[in-house]
Amino acid sequence: MTENSQPEGILSGLNPEQFAAATHESGPLMILAGAGSGKTRTITHRIAWLIGNRAVHPSSIMAVTFTNKAAQEMRDRVRALVGSDATPGWMGTFHSVCLRLLRIHGARLGFKPDFVVYDDDDSERLLKLVLDSMGIPRDGVRQYSNAIDRLKNDGVVHPPEAGTLRERAIADIFKRYQAELFKAGAMDFGDLLVMAARLLRENDDVRESLQARFSHLIVDEFQDTNLVQYDFLKLLCRPDPDICVVGDDDQSIYSWRGARVSNILDFATDFPGVTKVVLGRNYRSSANVLGAASGVIRFNRDRYPKDLQAVRGIGEKVYVKQLLNEAGEAAFVVDELASRHRRGFALSRMAVFYRTNAQSRVFEDTLRRRKIPYRVIGGMRFYHRAEIKDIISYLRLLVNPMDSVALDRVVNVPARGIGKTTMDKVRAHSDLEGIPLMQALAEVGDQSGKAVRARIRAFVEMICDLASFARQAPARDVVERVMELTGYRAALQDEDTEEARGRLQNLDELLNSVQEFSNDTGETGIAAFLDRVALVQPLDDTGSEDAVNLMTVHAAKGLEFDCVFVSGLEQGLFPLQGPSGGASWGRQPNDRAATEEERRLMYVAMTRAREVLYLTCTRTRMFRGFVQASRPSVFFSELPTSFVSVLK
Repeated sequence: MTENSQPEGILSGLNPEQFAAATHESGPLMILAGAGSGKTRTITHRIAWLIGNRAVHPSSIMAVTFTNKAAQEMRDRVRALVGSDATPGWMGTFHSVCLRLLRIHGARLGFKPDFVVYDDDDSERLLKLVLDSMGIPRDGVRQYSNAIDRLKNDGVVHPPEAGTLRERAIADIFKRYQAELFKAGAMDFGDLLVMAARLLRENDDVRESLQARFSHLIVDEFQDTNLVQYDFLKLLCRPDPDICVVGDDDQSIYSWRGARVSNILDFATDFPGVTKVVLGRNYRSSANVLGAASGVIRFNRDRYPKDLQAVRGIGEKVYVKQLLNEAGEAAFVVDELASRHRRGFALSRMAVFYRTNAQSRVFEDTLRRRKIPYRVIGGMRFYHRAEIKDIISYLRLLVNPMDSVALDRVVNVPARGIGKTTMDKVRAHSDLEGIPLMQALAEVGDQSGKAVRARIRAFVEMICDLASFARQAPARDVVERVMELTGYRAALQDEDTEEARGRLQNLDELLNSVQEFSNDTGETGIAAFLDRVALVQPLDDTGSEDAVNLMTVHAAKGLEFDCVFVSGLEQGLFPLQGPSGGASWGRQPNDRAATEEERRLMYVAMTRAREVLYLTCTRTRMFRGFVQASRPSVFFSELPTSFVSVLK
């Protein structure tokens, strides 16, 4: 079928490959969506086609992706095609879909419907308390946290029999950490996936009910799924599955957080008879940018071969520049940014990428000196600011008084005379009696001297009064009353400093956020708002002001810019490697799998550029206070010379 012969309406404007994918009749479907090939357009039109042409009821479709921003875009596009009444209700991130299932069926696993969701900060705080109780130094908290994450990415509910001393320690910490989560009526982000898969695996009636309900599963960014996410999808599949996965093995860049490129490479084996459609037309990048990026990624062995064609014009060649050091690199990049801006490029449409966060400093310093506005994407998020976390913790206590991490955070914030010594006694009593921290606090208060008893009783009564108010008042009123009754706002006002005034402004913005949430969703309860906050992700809002974008390449995934600078392209830094790769910038092993992932990361970086792409490196670079010689990245040698212009 030619493009001109396609029907109007839902399928109009699709190219032949997109049309074939959108109108696939039945059975497993894998859409290999090359960079900039219109994958979101394709899957949203497929959802619309299923509803409008195949009469599939919207409630029979589950569509999942990885970020709230992507989920909202998918939802908006489908709504524009079929109308809001016909839009599937089960469209969201893996975590939001799993949270929704667990809110409904969590009792099967022993959880109450009002369990809370711990973010990374909450999880680390609880883990520190676990280490304290086990007499283990807190120094290794990040390593233990990463080990627990890896286990959960693989769907582990009970750690296996351990061999080495370290493995036994991790297994013991894992068990104690999970017990404390359960006692607090909480799950962390990893638990949302693990528990949802466990729910389906252990409850045949729930699994079969969901299989009967969801006739079509659609999975975006499939190359980024980990083992537990893939298991969850398999459990949802019927014996004759209509599952559509969309992704690009060349853009699988998250193995460090559990993503397995093998999921997409082995999909045809796991689902025999799969139909494969390759979206090979790139609508984003110029021919020179795409040609250079395609030349690099072809050096990977473990991939589906693709022949992407640029729909846009030839464009400028890819610029390659070597500088003396990182200061010279930053000066060159900022000079080019300023020059491009004078020629009409908006600052917000230009970006500087780097492999590690530490590289941003020299660019930030140079941009500040030149008075060029910039923003660091993936920096401190609004909901992670201390004052916002404090108020959110108070709110969580109102919904779930068993939340030990929330209680530990705010019991003496602002200071009310319930200090570390008292809380050490409370935690010991909680551990000894196996009771929630709030109950232990009340009991220790009853056994304490007059002054401490009065302070603890005042705190507990305040939380009870606020919890009663929260059960019947609108969320915004609840938040405002928390700020007032706890003394939090007054304490900041009493500080009367510039920093305190900024934090007060953040509290005001939180009130705006709560009200906007209620306006947008119709939800007035505080629990629904807390669920929304728990699922906010770093890239959900990148801002709109005209400023240069600075970010790691990982943070750039899913974005595009008119002009892109990929910096620090030196052996050992990008690709990031251990000592055998040159300078000891990173910790990755120097093996083929690691190098292939770095090459995929390079491909992602290059294909974010629409019109202009610069690749820079240095002859020397400062590392831990010492100047070291640098070698150009192996990726330079893989660039097809016909697409490249080397700057002197």
